[in-house]
Amino acid sequence: MTLPWEAAAAALAAAVLHALWNAGLKAGNDRLLDAALLFGVAGAIGLVTTLFAPAMNPQAWPWIALTAALHLPYVYYLARAYELGELSHVYTIARGLPPVMITVLAALIIGEVPTPLAATGIALISVGILTVGLSAGAHLKGTGLASIVAVTIALYTMSDGIGVRVSGSALAYNGWVFFAVGLASLAMSAILRRGKIVAYASKHWRRAVFGGTLSFVAYGLVLWAMTFASIAGVSAFRETSVVFAALIGMLLFGETAGARRIAGALIVGLGAIVLKSA
Repeated sequence: MTLPWEAAAAALAAAVLHALWNAGLKAGNDRLLDAALLFGVAGAIGLVTTLFAPAMNPQAWPWIALTAALHLPYVYYLARAYELGELSHVYTIARGLPPVMITVLAALIIGEVPTPLAATGIALISVGILTVGLSAGAHLKGTGLASIVAVTIALYTMSDGIGVRVSGSALAYNGWVFFAVGLASLAMSAILRRGKIVAYASKHWRRAVFGGTLSFVAYGLVLWAMTFASIAGVSAFRETSVVFAALIGMLLFGETAGARRIAGALIVGLGAIVLKSA
C-alpha cells in the first residue's frame, strides 16, 4: 500500500493534535492521574460515538482487549518519563522508535512490505526524530522509560491496525477501544493513587477534557487512515508530531533548540516528502 493524500493529511492533523495533548500531560501536576483522566474522558466520548456508529464485527474484540492491556504500561511509563525528562526529549524517543519497529512487525505479521522508496522515507523520519530527541545531557532513566513506551506504542499500533481492518467500522472501533483503554487507565490509577483521583479530577477536569478530546480525534484519524493505507506509513507520518512537540517545548516550557534539533526537524520533513511520494 502507498500513502494516499487523504491518509497523509489525516496523519499530519493527528500529529498536531497528539503533540498538543502530550504537552498538556507534561504540564500536569500528577502525570499518572492526568493521563488516566484524559483517557477516561476519551473513553466516555468513545462510548457515546458507538451509539451512532455502524455495528462492529466481533473479530475486533480480541484486538481491543490487547490494546487496552498494552495501554497499562504505556500510560504508566509515559507518566514516569515526563516526570524525569523534557517534553521534546521524552516525546521524541517514545515516538521516534516505533516507525521502524512497526515496519518490521507489519512485514513479518501481515506481509505489508514497504517499497524501497517508502522504506527510505520511514528510515529518514526515524533518523530525524532521533536526531531531535537524543540530545546531549538528556536524563538517562527518562530515555530508558521513553524507550519502553516506544515498544508499547509499536505493539498497540499493530494491534489496532489489524483490529480496525477487521472491525468493519473505524468509528465503532475507535469508540470501543478508547472506552476499554479509559476503563483500564482509571482502574490502574485508582489502585496506584488510592482514592486521590476524585479530588484531583475536581481541580483539573478541564485539562482532562481538553486532552481527552484531542486524543480521541487524533487517534480516530489515524485508525481511519490505516483502514486503507499502510500501517507503517501512517505511523511514520503521524510521528512527524515530534517537530510540533519540539516547538511546543521551546515556546511553553523554555526548552532549548540547537542546531541538532533543527537539523533533525529538517530530516523528518524530508522523510515525510519521500514517504508521500513513494
